[in-house]
Amino acid sequence: MAWFEWPFILSNVLTQMAIGAFIVLGTVLLSGKLCFGQADRLHRTMPVLWLMLFGALLLRELNMMLSDTADGYRIGAEALLAITFFAAALLYWLVEKTLAGSDRFRQCCLGLAVIIGVGYLVHGLGVRSEQWLVASHFMATTFCGGTLLAHACLIRAKHKVDELNTVFPRIGALAALACLLTGLPQLGELSNQIEAGGAIMPFVSQVTSLGLLLAAVGVWYMPIVTKSKPVMNVMTFALALSGISSYFAGVGY
Repeated sequence: MAWFEWPFILSNVLTQMAIGAFIVLGTVLLSGKLCFGQADRLHRTMPVLWLMLFGALLLRELNMMLSDTADGYRIGAEALLAITFFAAALLYWLVEKTLAGSDRFRQCCLGLAVIIGVGYLVHGLGVRSEQWLVASHFMATTFCGGTLLAHACLIRAKHKVDELNTVFPRIGALAALACLLTGLPQLGELSNQIEAGGAIMPFVSQVTSLGLLLAAVGVWYMPIVTKSKPVMNVMTFALALSGISSYFAGVGY
């Protein structure tokens, strides 16, 4: 993708991170590890996910208008899944905040939203499976970036499940390692294309993206190394690095 397609690139980044984060948060909520007070505080942080998804939809429409193509307004399967997920997740949040229905009903709403989110991830990996570098960056944004965002929401909610503070960074590190291992061979191909007279920007963008991804995981992992509790300032910095990494990955496609 080109730089001028930034609305579409940013839309993808916001959507993938938000859906990945909700899947992680939904799994934590379904596990029952959070007490009522912690869960309530966590639900108060979720509007940031709705804002990200709503902003992503607006950016997508902006990109379609800027592209000025007749078929630009067709809704693909991935966009349709994202919209369906947004509706299901928002429905769960509303029934949970208003305590509508029974606990079983609200859990079913949450489970449905998580299942739709997983469907979005499976579909996204499927359509990108022929390009390992693209698929690896999709994994980085959803699995690594999404888990990082979910962890930040839990920190904001002042959760008391200390084991999550070590499990989540390790999951992110494994996801980043997988992306690095799958991305390095593709970088070699991009380097060969440069030698053959191809454009240099895809190579630069992908190298920058992988570097920022590793930096984000490094910042995220620092509380474990220093044996301290993660704080929002550190999480915000790591999120910024992860988001910029995902943006550069989109530019390099």
